[in-house]
Amino acid sequence: MKNLFLIIILLLPLAGFSQAKRVVYYGVNGKTLDIKKKDIKKEITSHSPKKITVRTFKANEDEWILLYSEKIKVVNDSVYDIEMKGDEFSGRIKRVFQRAENETWKFTDWLGGKIKRTGFTTSKIPLIFDGEVTEFYPEGRIKSISQYKNNELISNINWLPNGDKTVDNIFYSVDREPAYNPGLGELHKHILQTFKDYDFDFTTVEGKIVVGFVVKTDGTIDAVRIIKGIAPTVNQIAINAFRTVKGSWTPAVLEHKNVNFLQAFPINFIYNTYDFETLELKGSMLYWTIN
Repeated sequence: MKNLFLIIILLLPLAGFSQAKRVVYYGVNGKTLDIKKKDIKKEITSHSPKKITVRTFKANEDEWILLYSEKIKVVNDSVYDIEMKGDEFSGRIKRVFQRAENETWKFTDWLGGKIKRTGFTTSKIPLIFDGEVTEFYPEGRIKSISQYKNNELISNINWLPNGDKTVDNIFYSVDREPAYNPGLGELHKHILQTFKDYDFDFTTVEGKIVVGFVVKTDGTIDAVRIIKGIAPTVNQIAINAFRTVKGSWTPAVLEHKNVNFLQAFPINFIYNTYDFETLELKGSMLYWTIN
C-alpha cells in the first residue's frame, strides 16, 4: 500500500497540466489589430508551464512557410532560455526581462555572452514590441535602432557592420512588394551571366545564398549584402551581380506610401557536373542546375 501511495503522489503533478496550443496572427508590418491580411502566424504550444515551443510562419501565396522555431525553457519569471532554429539564424539565446513603465517589460537577448537585442515589449510570449528596440552585430556594434507602436514598425536608423551609416527607415513587411521593371526573367539572365563570366569551379558549390538589398522609394537599390552565404568568392559574385544590374524597380508600398524595403533574394545551387543548363523560378526562389 505504501508503494501504491507513493506512485499516486508522483503522478499528481503530471495530471495537473495538459498541453495547450494557441495561434496568433499578425498583419502587414506587424499589425496586431484590424488585420486585413494575415502575414505572420505564430503557433504557440505549452508542453508544461516551463516548456513552450513557438513556431513562426510567413504567408506565401496559398501556404505558410516556416521561418524559425523557438524552444523556450522558463528558468524563472525573469529569465528564459531559448533555442532558436531558422534558415537565417540558429543558436541559444538567454532572454532577461525587467519590469518597466506603462505595463511593459524591458527585454535583453544575450548570445554567447554578448547582447544581441534589447527593447520593450507588452508581452513575453510572443514579444509585442512597443517603444525602442536596438539590435547589435556579433562584434558589438549597433546594427539598428527601431521605434515600434503596438508591434508596428514606425521608423529605424541603421548601420553597417563597420559602423558606417546606411539606409534608414527600412521596412520588412509591406502592402505591395517591389517589382523589377524589365521583369524577373531579365534579372535571372543577368545573375546567371554574371556567374558564368567568372572563372570559378561551381562544381565545388552547393547550398543557398540569400542576397539582401534595399529597394528605395525612388526605385534604385542600395545596401547590397549577403544575408546568408556559402563561400567568400561566391558571395562576392552574387553581390556584384546585383550591383551591376540595369533597370529600375517599382518601390514597395505601405499604407499608400512608397517606402524603403529590404528585398531578400535566395539563390539555390544544385549541381551534377560543370555546365549550366537549367534556370527555373519556383515561387520567389531562383534555382539553377549544373548538368
